[in-house]
Amino acid sequence: MRSHRAGWRLLLSAAAVLLVGCAGLAPSPRGTEYAPTRVVLEAPTTTPIQTINNLTLVYATIDERQGALMVVDTGTQRTLLTPALLRRMNVPVPSDAPRRRLYVVGGQVIEVPIIRVPSVRAGAAVVENLEVGVLDFAPHVPIIDGLLGGDFLSRFKATLDGQARLLRLEPLVR
Repeated sequence: MRSHRAGWRLLLSAAAVLLVGCAGLAPSPRGTEYAPTRVVLEAPTTTPIQTINNLTLVYATIDERQGALMVVDTGTQRTLLTPALLRRMNVPVPSDAPRRRLYVVGGQVIEVPIIRVPSVRAGAAVVENLEVGVLDFAPHVPIIDGLLGGDFLSRFKATLDGQARLLRLEPLVR
């Protein structure tokens, strides 16, 4: 009976991740959007992925010091980190942090605090000074630390290779 409940919890939590994963954050008010200071990637890089229940997971590094298991989500406009990850890093979320609307599947709207992290890294690809949303979107799956969203992925040519189990990131040609 207990394993049956655990299975349902995992399934429901995965569904919650998918619901948030298909969401987007409302754009920042005019004049307040801040581009990352720097995108760092000189040559193509790869990093391993895992696929579990149709979720693609990758290990990322936040602020060059904290590993994070992230859902790779091309449908999410912004990267999201969990409060638990930020607590492990001793990164406070100020009560007066700017908030953005998060649109989830089904039309529900919630507001999430926005903070900046010094860097997000996947393989050798780094985006510095990235605005991220803070949301506990999968409380029953505490091993998931966030969603790696379009604000990171769109800065590279990103390819998910399920057969090789790799996320390939290449510099964009400008």
